Amino acid sequence: MMTRLYWYTAEFGLIRESGQPVKAFGAGLMSSYTELQFAVTSKEAHHVPFAIETVMRTGYEIDKFQRAYFVLPSFDTLKDALERADIASIAERWKDAPPLDPSAI
Repeated sequence: MMTRLYWYTAEFGLIRESGQPVKAFGAGLMSSYTELQFAVTSKEAHHVPFAIETVMRTGYEIDKFQRAYFVLPSFDTLKDALERADIASIAERWKDAPPLDPSAI
């Protein structure tokens, strides 16, 4: 679940600050021009509001475009979520559950 949190933030994170257009900050997006363009400009890209528990529960694929991109309203939101969330408790609660389908969230 920690890997998922890393994947959807550090690798494929998006941010939309103060009503501005969506911007990418994830390294995985920066290294793939075509996925970067898809994630930030396509109406088909599935943008999901960031919620740490949902992020930790959502599966991902390493060899295809993501079927969901979590969008932060600010970097402070991520910082606050990491400081406030009981990550161990979330992991314990959902450890035996199958990952959420990214296209269904």
